[in-house]
Amino acid sequence: MYDLLVIGGGPAGLSAAVNGRRRNKQVLLVGKEMLSNKLRQAHRVDNYLGLPGITGADLARKYKEHAIKEGVEIIDDEILNLWLEEGLFQGMGRNELFQAKAVIIATGTPQKPSISGEEELVGKGVSYCATCDGMFFRDKKVFFLSELVEGEKEANFLADLCEKVYYLPRYKGKYTDLDPRIELISGRPLRFHGKQKLTGVTTSEGEYEVEGAFIERASLPLERLLPGLQMENEAIKVNRQMMTNIPGVFAAGDCTGKPWQIAKAVGEGLIAALAAVGYLSALK
Repeated sequence: MYDLLVIGGGPAGLSAAVNGRRRNKQVLLVGKEMLSNKLRQAHRVDNYLGLPGITGADLARKYKEHAIKEGVEIIDDEILNLWLEEGLFQGMGRNELFQAKAVIIATGTPQKPSISGEEELVGKGVSYCATCDGMFFRDKKVFFLSELVEGEKEANFLADLCEKVYYLPRYKGKYTDLDPRIELISGRPLRFHGKQKLTGVTTSEGEYEVEGAFIERASLPLERLLPGLQMENEAIKVNRQMMTNIPGVFAAGDCTGKPWQIAKAVGEGLIAALAAVGYLSALK
């Protein structure tokens, strides 16, 4: 069990984790996209105080090195569900359960269903977790849409189960780590078809008859992560102390709304950590 569970490995999450450790708390950071793909791809960062001209990749590396030096425990995973049980927050990852007294959500830019038919077919063939639901599609044809290079590992997992895997990347890469059995396709996803269950996917380049579709984004839609979490303008609603409407749950960074800037994320991570430490002290 940890004092503080930080969900998200970008600037806000790492800032929160470092400042939690500086207050001598046991901190676990869980992130599926460690170091933020958006930050890593930034060719040059000129508006971050004290470090003009630094590349996004170098800044991301410094963030992670600092967190490790402070003793933050970092796990590459994705929190799929979060709930409170017997006074402790339970965070269900893809492979294990994590427990903490308080939580900071720092999952980045809010994600929401954006493809026609997606929201209606979640749980009816559309899934956000290949390792969770892949077994339901053994010996069947599936479609995999990924906005992250991490999706390649999930698609490879499906290649061992499914008759056919169509992989549509929405990121630039060489795709050399994909299993050779996977068919790499191009285009833009336009629509998921079906009523009671998924029957196919249409892209700008063609149509695919499949029974399953997997979507890999930077984070889950926030309303699926923690039921009851109050939203405002499609972002997590927080006060000046980064507190949400749920006691013990704080939020920081892009998931709390614009401006989507590194300095704002780092500052909110600090505030959220201090507020969480205050909350933990009040529990004693």
